[in-house]
Amino acid sequence: MGHPAPCAAQGDLFDAAGWPAQAPPPRSPPAAGNPQEYNDAALIAALPHASQTACPALAEEVVRRRLIAAVPALEALCRRFIGFGREHVVREQAVALEALVVLGGTEAAAAVGRLIAGRVIAGPGLELALGAAVALRARLPVGVVWALLRHAVPTIRAHACRLARVWPQTAPLLIELLDDLHPETAEAAAVALGEMGRGEARPWLLRQLARAPSAEIIAALAAIADEATLVLLGRLARGRDDLREPVRAALAASDHPRAAIILERLAPPRSRGER
Repeated sequence: MGHPAPCAAQGDLFDAAGWPAQAPPPRSPPAAGNPQEYNDAALIAALPHASQTACPALAEEVVRRRLIAAVPALEALCRRFIGFGREHVVREQAVALEALVVLGGTEAAAAVGRLIAGRVIAGPGLELALGAAVALRARLPVGVVWALLRHAVPTIRAHACRLARVWPQTAPLLIELLDDLHPETAEAAAVALGEMGRGEARPWLLRQLARAPSAEIIAALAAIADEATLVLLGRLARGRDDLREPVRAALAASDHPRAAIILERLAPPRSRGER
């Protein structure tokens, strides 16, 4: 399958276009008061037009109540600043993103995805938005992910790799990113390829396993492991108590017949009272 044809507007889809963060005045500002005294409806109504000073307390109260119904209001708060934030993170957007991550769930994930796809958050705030998308496991459109994989900022490319895992058609570009000069991006590309079942990532993951093993590297490698690699993971678990459980989890998820045998050998010994 070839590369998806980018739309005409994608050339600068995620550049830093916009203006420095300077909040437009809030419309219909809510009456001053303690957000803990607001009922749910009043709290939600106050969010989209909250001032920079009031915004954190309102979002904190939304999180404290686990008020999922506030997700559209948090999204609206971010949209109020569309076009702003070229050089500085817009504080209100950052507060809203943090609240969406803590609230979690499919509605919050969808909201963050819309904010990114709609270019609502610009400049350095885009890194925060993508971090939120990764945390929420948001599903961005493939064209958006494709553009982000080519972004000039390494952290954004790395986040895009993590979001590309659900799009197999991005594999050719992920393979290119295995040679990225920035280790975070290369590692994220390798992990994404491993989760896609692409063996091209195996050499990179094996090198990283020797240098700096982690649960993420182990899981990605187990997904594309041959018998020799599975044996290597078993030896790693026996020599590193801190990696035993990640290896066991990765082996349990593997459908390779050798994985079950190695997993059994890693089982803790039974006490005399167990049968």
